[in-house]
Amino acid sequence: MWKEYSRDDIRYNRASSMSVMIAVFISALLLSLLCSVLYNTWNYDVVRVKTKDGDYHARLTGTLTEDDVKVIQNYANVESVRVHEEDGGRTADIRLRDVSSAYEDLPKIAALVGQDAGSVTYHEELLNLFLVVNPNRPDAMDAYAVPVVFAGAALCACFSLILIIHHSFAVFMDEKIHQIGILSTAGASPGQIRTVLLQEASALSALPAASGILLGIGAAAGMMAWIDQVRDRALSGTLDVPFSYHPLVLCASLLCVGAAVIISAWIPAGKLCRMSPVEAIRGTEEKGLKKKKESYLLGRLFGIEGELAGNALKARKRSLRTASFSLTFSLLAFGFMICFFSVSSLSTQISYFDGSASEWDVMVTVKDTDIEEFDRTEGIRNLPGVRDAAVYQKAAARRFVTEAELSGEFLDTGGFEGASETYVTPEDGGWLINAPVWILDDASFLQYCEQVGAEPGLDGAVILNQVRDDTDPNFRIRNVFPYLKEEQETAVLRCAGQEETAAGIRVLGYAQEPPVLREEYQTLDYYEMIHILPVSLWEKIEGEIGGAKKDTYIRVFAGEAGEGAYVPAPEEEEPTRSELESLEADLARVIGDSYEIESENRIDEKEASDSAYRALMTIMGGFCVLLAMIGIGNVFTNTLSFARERKREMARYLSVGMTPQGIRKMFCVEALVLAGRPVLIALPVLAVISWLFMRTAYLDPALLFGHMPVLPVLALVLADFAFVGLAYYIGGRTLLRMNLADALRDETVQ
Repeated sequence: MWKEYSRDDIRYNRASSMSVMIAVFISALLLSLLCSVLYNTWNYDVVRVKTKDGDYHARLTGTLTEDDVKVIQNYANVESVRVHEEDGGRTADIRLRDVSSAYEDLPKIAALVGQDAGSVTYHEELLNLFLVVNPNRPDAMDAYAVPVVFAGAALCACFSLILIIHHSFAVFMDEKIHQIGILSTAGASPGQIRTVLLQEASALSALPAASGILLGIGAAAGMMAWIDQVRDRALSGTLDVPFSYHPLVLCASLLCVGAAVIISAWIPAGKLCRMSPVEAIRGTEEKGLKKKKESYLLGRLFGIEGELAGNALKARKRSLRTASFSLTFSLLAFGFMICFFSVSSLSTQISYFDGSASEWDVMVTVKDTDIEEFDRTEGIRNLPGVRDAAVYQKAAARRFVTEAELSGEFLDTGGFEGASETYVTPEDGGWLINAPVWILDDASFLQYCEQVGAEPGLDGAVILNQVRDDTDPNFRIRNVFPYLKEEQETAVLRCAGQEETAAGIRVLGYAQEPPVLREEYQTLDYYEMIHILPVSLWEKIEGEIGGAKKDTYIRVFAGEAGEGAYVPAPEEEEPTRSELESLEADLARVIGDSYEIESENRIDEKEASDSAYRALMTIMGGFCVLLAMIGIGNVFTNTLSFARERKREMARYLSVGMTPQGIRKMFCVEALVLAGRPVLIALPVLAVISWLFMRTAYLDPALLFGHMPVLPVLALVLADFAFVGLAYYIGGRTLLRMNLADALRDETVQ
């Protein structure tokens, strides 16, 4: 049967066979391109994070001996351990074989070497790329946001491509109805018929699928080169990561293409096999001539042509369903990505840049320098154009607190109940918590004491006395409680990782607002207690506490000298970009060449962020146009085939007096409905999705009205109408040029 029927059938039905091969080739190319681009986008982020922060999964800090290192190395899931000296202790950078269990294995590893869970620092940005998120963070699921976006778009693309191939196979197999009927009467079983049809589908698909996948790899390499060019123009200092292709990507491409071909061929083959021999020989009703419910709305709007168009669309609903679904999914995928990145940009603007004007104008990082060694503070303050400057350093410490010290409000909400031992370690009589130290220069510390009403002095510390409500995940508007009762006049800070070493300090006061610095706190660890110290005190206790970070920071406000950081600058005195760049140059000159520094100003930072966002939108726009092409390709595949399917229908319309102009009008109405229906479906769904994004980001949904991505979505909608109209124009023009009189003869004349 294969030799006598299938081979000759493919050879002598080249038009329909070529339609299937083209559909499979395009689908394989696009799926291969999609898989390759997604993998290389992910791989770029992995290389970037490893280059920036180090190639490790977690870091263990403490008093580690050589025996401890061997214990860590011998742990079953540990791949490698790299030990280096840091802050007077030893730090072990640990890589795991199976990163999925990082948050379960690392506390066990720490316990094996006598360390608590708080001595472990996770490389969260790298772990998140492997979809391993911190279970103790209420907002940890944010790490899944971008993969979910890409996965959703990829699923939409796969579904649309299945619809494209399915339509081509359906047309290809519908032409075999009479032959199937003859084979059935000759004794062929449904299973044999299905096998033959699937063999034909496999034979037609093998070469196009292989060539499409190979060409898709080349297209992905070209697209990634274009993405690199866009990124390099938008951002300076980006990494040059070469195009890579993992064998698993090839397997994923083959799996997707194979599944698409099998699903697309199996459905029409199954329908043909279920037909009785009499039905197959007699053939099906002509498409477009079945009795359907009248289209009164289109009839009222466009007259008799509109009513005929509506009836034709309803009669051909099954064949047009693929094109309609494909367009709808393409619009949804495009809009989904555009809305996601628009809300992300709005969130960054509100949470970071809108508040940065009250936190810093210029930031300078002095590399590998302790604050007590830095001697340029006065020179910086005396610079013209400096309204205020603060020099500070950060250090890690821990503190023991008892239940008697905790405030009633905090205890009423449960206190440390449910807190992760990564951040809060229960001990006899209380808890050991993280107590980060912010070390200010003396003048800035006294200014802060005056602002918060604490006793001025350089022999004590101010405690930021607030703790976040761990039951409220809203990171934008914090719900906080007083942490302590504000009765203790002294505090004991312990060395992180070596809690037996401690130093007692005097408490000058308790504050509800932090110093004006560009620093975040209580974002990951809701229970950390910030201690603000002057450098004069730090010099005395540094030996006992240690844990100082290696860099010193300088926060500078531009403006009239002497106004101070706690007096907001008038809006009319907002510094310009050139003024901030000039101030950066002056700071670099005063600090001199004896220190290695990095500086940035908030206006350049915002413009760099906007530029990066525009580059990202350009890249994602190109990706989304690729998805839109899938839907448009399905429309062309469907509408261009109706020249053969509808010629008898058009001939009958002409025979009863309908003019070619009337047929053109009918086609225009069909194109309008076919292109407009996906838009009417997609826009409300996108509105709901955008609202959900805003709620997830804890933003007022009303803010979206001023930031809606109208132009990109409108451009795709117009392209949708334009290409559907073009497809109908070509199909209608081809149809009207045929000899329609032949179509009224016996149906054997084709």
